[in-house]
Amino acid sequence: MYSQTLARSMTLYELLGRMQSTHTENKVAFGELIEIMEKRGFGPMLAVPAFIAATPIGAIPGIPTVTGVTIFLISLQILLAKKHPWLPGAIRDIGIDRESLNNGIGSIKPAAMHVDRFLIPRWLFMRQYVFRAMIALTCAMCGMMMVPLELIPFLGLIPAFSVLIMAVGMTTDDGVVALFGLSLAVVGFYMGGAQIFQTLQG
Repeated sequence: MYSQTLARSMTLYELLGRMQSTHTENKVAFGELIEIMEKRGFGPMLAVPAFIAATPIGAIPGIPTVTGVTIFLISLQILLAKKHPWLPGAIRDIGIDRESLNNGIGSIKPAAMHVDRFLIPRWLFMRQYVFRAMIALTCAMCGMMMVPLELIPFLGLIPAFSVLIMAVGMTTDDGVVALFGLSLAVVGFYMGGAQIFQTLQG
């Protein structure tokens, strides 16, 4: 059973490689990236918007909100056991600069090869529905928090990184990494909630 799970795991290097586009157009549609990952499961689908939000592309006004809403919608539909997550056409048609995306992924891939040595299938109980549902619910909350946190410089990176870590953990069947992302999200909820409360009070 362990060896079968190991064979099915996607490495971080492979995950990043699938995000890279081999087409020649200047822009790659956001929906196209999601479709590429759809057959690979819940983790890879969430990794796409989280990765974009956590890179310099995420500094573009509006991108944190778009990626946050995308994470929320995908996570919600995972909770509802939808096989083919739906996204509004306005989000699916958003164009991401292909060169910036590929260059960003290319710069990270060498490091991913080293990280992959530590990402192994373990704590497989995290694949059970109750834990997957907990992670999906946490990702949904992170996605929603990214919308107001776009107004606060850098703070929105915490929920984005949390989702990315959880997504990588689920993609590679590494329950330890998934749980670490879940813990980071809890810290993000506290910090983000406190900051939003202070902003409203001010």
